[in-house]
Amino acid sequence: SRDSESVDARLQQVLDDFGARLGVLMRTYRLDRHGIDPADVEQEVRIRLWKAIARDRSGAFHASYVQRVVATTVIDALRRAEVRAAEPLPEDDDEPGQLPEEGIGPEQSASDGERMSGLKQCLAEIPERRRLPITMHLQGFSLQEIADVAGVSAEAARKLVTRGLDGLKSRLRELGYGDFDD
Repeated sequence: SRDSESVDARLQQVLDDFGARLGVLMRTYRLDRHGIDPADVEQEVRIRLWKAIARDRSGAFHASYVQRVVATTVIDALRRAEVRAAEPLPEDDDEPGQLPEEGIGPEQSASDGERMSGLKQCLAEIPERRRLPITMHLQGFSLQEIADVAGVSAEAARKLVTRGLDGLKSRLRELGYGDFDD
């Protein structure tokens, strides 16, 4: 029908505008570590965007909205994976036990958690004016998108990100998280 074609065309426009960002966001969550197929989550994001467009045909879909849809979809997928992991495995005495696949060991997992805590701590210490631009930059947003959200020019966004990253790297070095490529 005509309405369906209109919704499909708007969805295609949103995907054209934000498709690259969608891919970057999906990779940053590293869903495969949790046994989740990123393609399934991406498809769920597309479905949710399609439904949102069908509900609100006059609404403008900005990068922040698409990011929010991605985040909630990922959270839902992680919750489902957690529930599946908590379900008891069937008792099957006939088959010999299989060794787990090589993956992330407990040391690596703990180290990753420690690094994330350190990064969050350092981000919290950054002046408020730079915190949002740096956070958005680390999530893959463009300078123009950062500028739009922060209400500054693209050049001001670039300066906020550059100065903020310099401070963030310096603080992470002080805490012993190593050197960083500039």
